[in-house]
Amino acid sequence: MSRQARSPADDTRTNLLNAALRLFGERGYHATSLQDVIHAAGCSKGAFYHYFDSKEDLLLLFHDTFIDHLLEYAERMARESGDPLERLLAILRHHLESMSTFHDHMAVFHNEARFLTHAKFRLVQVKRDRYEAAVRSLVQEAQARGLLRADLDAKLFSLAVLGVFNWAFRWYRPDGPLPPDEMAASLFHMVVEGGRPR
Repeated sequence: MSRQARSPADDTRTNLLNAALRLFGERGYHATSLQDVIHAAGCSKGAFYHYFDSKEDLLLLFHDTFIDHLLEYAERMARESGDPLERLLAILRHHLESMSTFHDHMAVFHNEARFLTHAKFRLVQVKRDRYEAAVRSLVQEAQARGLLRADLDAKLFSLAVLGVFNWAFRWYRPDGPLPPDEMAASLFHMVVEGGRPR
């Protein structure tokens, strides 16, 4: 079956998102006006408000685009059976691999998240909490199986692991000397070895 043709409306929304992503990355969120985005997208203010309520909605959508992608995979891995540390490594490998596809989304959000209102940031936090919970469930399962020390604070350990991988977007390049799977395994080994039973 052939794909349905994209409508002009789809193209307008995509153009707005692409323009905002580029401008926020180049100038920053605060220095980019709504009119800048509209002009770069080649559309009208009315077209913008047909899809979005505010410039802030764009920033939130950039976050949701990459976190939804990560979250769906992480929660699926948390539900599966098998070695919990292998499943945790799979989540973190997927995290690194996703940086190639969503690098601009992640960079813009991390750099500009401070401009979100409290209400919008709460929506961000709900999804981030779910992602951390999926990781923590595997840490706790590994503890129950004796693969990690029982005295570890599972939440703190999960946040430490995620901190290492979240920060990697600032320096990791998928086209560098180590492919994502090898880099993920190396970082995972460094962090997880500290949690192994003595």
